[in-house]
Amino acid sequence: GKWRVVLVGESVARGYLYDPEFNPASALQQMLRSYLGSAEIDVVDLAKSSATMQPLKELIGQSLALSPDVLVVFAGNNWHMQLRDSDIAYVDSTLRRDGVPGLKSYVDSLVRHAVRQLTAQVSTLMNGREVTVIWVVPESNLDDWHDPVSTAPLLPRQGNREWHELNQRASRALQQGDLMRAEELAQAMVRLDGGTNAVPLRTLAECCRSRTDLRGTKRYLEMCRDAEGWNPSFPYSPRTSVTIQNALRDAASVPGHIVVDLPQLFGRYLDDRPPGRRLFLDYCHLTSEGINLAMAAVGARVLESLGGQPVAIEELLSRPPSTSGEIEGKAALVAAVHNAHYYQGYELASYWCAHALRFWPESAQIMERFVDFQTRRSDTMACKSAIELFGRPEFVTLIGTRKRLDLPLIDAMVGCLAAAGIDIRRQVSELRAREHSLRTGPKELTDFYYSSAMLRPSEPAWTSKSFFTNISSHSIYTSAFYETSKFIFFGEKQRPVGLRLTYRVPGQCGPAGTVNIEVNGHHLAQAPAAATWQTFEVSVLSNCVTDGLNEIVISWPEEAEGSQVLLDRAADALLARRMPRFYRVFGEIHSLRAFDAGAAAAAAAAGETPAAVSEETMIASSEASDLVVAD
Repeated sequence: GKWRVVLVGESVARGYLYDPEFNPASALQQMLRSYLGSAEIDVVDLAKSSATMQPLKELIGQSLALSPDVLVVFAGNNWHMQLRDSDIAYVDSTLRRDGVPGLKSYVDSLVRHAVRQLTAQVSTLMNGREVTVIWVVPESNLDDWHDPVSTAPLLPRQGNREWHELNQRASRALQQGDLMRAEELAQAMVRLDGGTNAVPLRTLAECCRSRTDLRGTKRYLEMCRDAEGWNPSFPYSPRTSVTIQNALRDAASVPGHIVVDLPQLFGRYLDDRPPGRRLFLDYCHLTSEGINLAMAAVGARVLESLGGQPVAIEELLSRPPSTSGEIEGKAALVAAVHNAHYYQGYELASYWCAHALRFWPESAQIMERFVDFQTRRSDTMACKSAIELFGRPEFVTLIGTRKRLDLPLIDAMVGCLAAAGIDIRRQVSELRAREHSLRTGPKELTDFYYSSAMLRPSEPAWTSKSFFTNISSHSIYTSAFYETSKFIFFGEKQRPVGLRLTYRVPGQCGPAGTVNIEVNGHHLAQAPAAATWQTFEVSVLSNCVTDGLNEIVISWPEEAEGSQVLLDRAADALLARRMPRFYRVFGEIHSLRAFDAGAAAAAAAAGETPAAVSEETMIASSEASDLVVAD
């Protein structure tokens, strides 16, 4: 005898980071019951994290067994299209002629068709049934979320060289405050790359923001979010797109279908400002305020469809479900970790850490333990601090799937703890020195643990081992997809360091070109660029080394092969059913090992085998040589 509402969707509808203590279904049910009475309506929660389009279709069909009066579909962040065999013939010619911009247009058309097919199939399924379907158009965190800086993907003819030159000039103009010139150059970059790279689009967004053009800012930030969605080898994070949003909006024209448009709703709520951390915990998952706002809009349409009378969103928002400080604090703590593990910066991590401490003081103890086990090199479950957290619901998200040196996140936690009167800065500094000092042995800096620390939204240091999916590179070595690659090591002031680099420069045909190596801004050496594997060893003088964190910058030579050659090679790989490389590989590193040069020299003087050239290192070098034959 009750009305029944069924909610299907993915992790945003699941209430990720709040669930199960609080989620959209519980918020919607409480709002509807506060209006109709608890005996009149139920909300059945069928949302499932990581649901893609096909499982969602199946779930919608299965949900009809529950005889719903209203079906709410809240999805669209996991709808990434993969190229099918039937697409390859068309994509091959498009890629050779138009480069990646042509591929992006084609992928967008596939996504548009798939979403329209979904809404049409659901419409057919509901034919003859008295079920109202509410499509919720998802939105993203446009203001805070930044993808790591990358160079342009493969463009036809000399497009990449032109794009690079324009980027350098636009960066200088922006630094000098010449916004008009920066905007002009960024627009020229977009004309070249067809909106496939976020760098010029973010420049245009900042130019709009500087003249308080909020709608222009939001439009370019949407384009930033959508810029890399064409890439089949690596989606940075789940996200919707303007293509998906517009296709879902078209469902409003179907009788019995209603659209709740979150981008429009959030725009009115925020006075046209781009949505950010007020409504989003990370890239797409909503805060409690965002959940309540979205569900108030859904609830108003549910009530209208059941009773025929319009209900104001504000009426449902006047009595929203409340969350405890502990629930808010737990969500904030996990949001800090989640953002950092998707390569967001110190400021955002610090914001959520401070939020967690304010709402849930107990999070201080968790932060202390997290800092301890992430700083230690041993396996997570071999650390007492991690074992003490074992069994907590937050533990799985806190540790992630692979251990990493969480420098911005750890610094954010340490800073927020200090502000709260818990100062562990000296202990952390000493622990880093003990765990990562080169005195304890050489360190392989391309390991995920170290290299992941360098990938930031503002850092053009794009190396493939920092990504789980490895951008279709070879997992046994690191590929540089930017002109510079950055690595870190922990040193001691006035103590020399040795670096041993095994590398190659794909496509290098002649003796021209060098690989430049810097440490902490000091130029160390130039190594010859070669297409075959080379091993180069260099000493870092003691006056170039600082206590604690030191930064290595490797600069690769300019383009060895033209963009068109690389485009044709990518198209050939596609025809051979291999994953193409859609970006130029500037260099490849099989090994970058840092070692204590003083200890190595002392060992050599004593007639011992230095740690830097131990059996383990020599095996790695011989494997690198064998790769020349394998490739």
